[in-house]
Parts: sequence; structure tokens; C-alpha cells
Amino acid sequence: NGQYRPIFRRQVAGLDAASGRVQLDVPLRYPAKLRDQAALRRTSGYLSRCGVEDLGISNAVDYATAWTQVRVHAIEMTNVKDSWIRGVASFAAPQPEAQGYHLQNGGLLIKESKRVTIADTHLAKAQNRGDGGSGYLYEVYTSNEVLIRDSEGVAGRHNFIQNWDFGTTGCVFLRDRSAAGLAFATIDDKYPQTGTSEFHHSLAMACLIDSNVIEDGWAARNRLYESTNAGVTATQTVFWNSQGNGRLYSYQSGDGYVIGTRGLTVYTELSDLPGVRATAPEDFHEALDDGARLEPQSLYDDQLRRRLARKGR
Repeated sequence: NGQYRPIFRRQVAGLDAASGRVQLDVPLRYPAKLRDQAALRRTSGYLSRCGVEDLGISNAVDYATAWTQVRVHAIEMTNVKDSWIRGVASFAAPQPEAQGYHLQNGGLLIKESKRVTIADTHLAKAQNRGDGGSGYLYEVYTSNEVLIRDSEGVAGRHNFIQNWDFGTTGCVFLRDRSAAGLAFATIDDKYPQTGTSEFHHSLAMACLIDSNVIEDGWAARNRLYESTNAGVTATQTVFWNSQGNGRLYSYQSGDGYVIGTRGLTVYTELSDLPGVRATAPEDFHEALDDGARLEPQSLYDDQLRRRLARKGR
């Protein structure tokens, strides 16, 4: 749209002046075209080696007040690198008016960052699960190489979500559990829809959802005009060894993959379902309802083992 976007947040690992080649620490995974005036630019100002560990969080208030605000997060990391959140858990606010809720709105937000790990974390029970950016328990926003592993999101709107604008690549959701996601239209909505974990806005690239338990839903699709023209939200993303009693929607731009499932209802067919436009070809899928025999059981763990072995670790 005529504006520069820092999409691939990388580190220069080598320069060859003679050939004009630049070596990066992480592959781009997607074409950077001269047509689009692709350029290398130096960035600065990142905070590094920041951590939040073994912390209980709660900010629930009375229900009506929680619905007067949107985009409220309990923990936010912006412009950080090589940082982590580990062992964080939400808990029921002690005030009677909180009615047992944990969070008034969102949980964690990772924004404009790279190489961040979230591990062994449990977030649940958001009060405001209406539209406008509410109830996002784990939110990744224009960031690269974010790993969310061994964590639970329960009773948010979108428990695990990539959101807003171009610039999210290489993120991994590993052994996570998403359950009881609900999307409310209004504060007194008596019939909320299932709220899926999902890619939400502006084409996330080459992400991995690995060994997750999905009890509500996960979606990678064309959201068309929702969320201010979100459009196609994912490409080159893999759902690997997914299980649960929820639904999995994979309608990705270009290539997408669903490999190995147990119990899930899977949608990849190019039909008249909402969100299918501009997602051909149909995403590759195999071993549906046969994930128990998948080898390796975790694509991420297998790649990690291979790479460490090459380095002699």
C-alpha cells in the first residue's frame, strides 16, 4: 500500500561485497520482490534478554466495566528480542464483583519483536470477549520467530492469535491447548459463536502449529472484509499432529498443509464456505484421523534434534 513495512526481522550473518550477497541468520521463507521496493534497513532500540517468570496475573473487574474498554493486556512485550515468558498463570480475581473471572480482556501481547519464547503458561477466563480486539489470550503482532509451547488458553475469544498488519513469520505453537473459545457480539449475547484460535490479519507466513490440542477451533483462511479488510491471513503454514474435538479450517493462500489429526473435523475443500476465495489450490492434507502413527510425532522437536546434532550438541 505504498508504505514500508519491516516484515522480516533478521540479523546479518555475513556480507560478500564482491557478489553483493547478504547472508541472514534465518531464511526469509517468502519472496522479497524488487517490484515492491524490497530493501534492507538497520533497526535499533530492541530490549534484549528480558524475562517474566513464575508470576500469577489477574486484572478482572466488574463485568460491565470490563466491557467499556478494548485492547487491555495483562503483560506486553514490544520491541524486544531474545526474551521470554515462562510459568505465568492467570487466577481468579479476589474481588467479589469479578465473579471468578481472571482477566478483564487480553492476556499476553508480543509486538514488533523477534526470538521470543512463551512456555508453560496458563491463561483463562476473559471477561470482555466482544469484538474490537478483546479476549485475545496469546497475541502475536508483527513479530518473527516466536515460540509458544506447552501452554493453555481457555475461555478467551481467540485463545491463540496472530494479529494486525504484515510482518509475522516463522512462529511456532507447540503442544498448546485451546479450549472454550467464545465470540460474543454484545455484552448480553445469549448465543455466542465458537471463537477459534487463528491467523487474524494480513498474511502470516510459514508458521507451524505442532501437536496442539484443539477443543474449539483453529483457522487459517481468507477473512475477507472482516477486521478492516483482513483478507487472506496465512500461507505456507503447517498444522502437524493436531488433535481434539474441535474444528480445523485451512484455506491458505498458495500452499498450506494439514498432516496428521486425531478427532478433529477438518475443512480444506474449496467450496462456497466463507473465507475460501483466493485460497486455491486446496491445502495439502494427509493422515487425517491417523495422527497416532505420524512419524515424527513433533515436527519441531525432530528439526531441533537434527539441527543440534549438526552442531555437535
